[in-house]
Amino acid sequence: MHEYSLVQSMFDQIESVARAQGAIAVRRVRVTIGSRAGVEPELFRTAYDLFRIKTICEDAPLEIEPAPSDELVLEQIELEVR
Repeated sequence: MHEYSLVQSMFDQIESVARAQGAIAVRRVRVTIGSRAGVEPELFRTAYDLFRIKTICEDAPLEIEPAPSDELVLEQIELEVR
């Protein structure tokens, strides 16, 4: 269940960056999840799909790339700016 708190923290980061850049929407989010990170990718995706409803990320698909590490990294966000 800690995937939900990880996604909430990620949304805080995304919203902060989006605000700083004057973005009106996030169009794509890409993360890497290490095989030893202790994060279940499908639970992370489920949490993301629940959190993004009625947020700046509502239309942004989540791309998850596996990695041979113990890290969860927010690799890229694609923003729509006016």
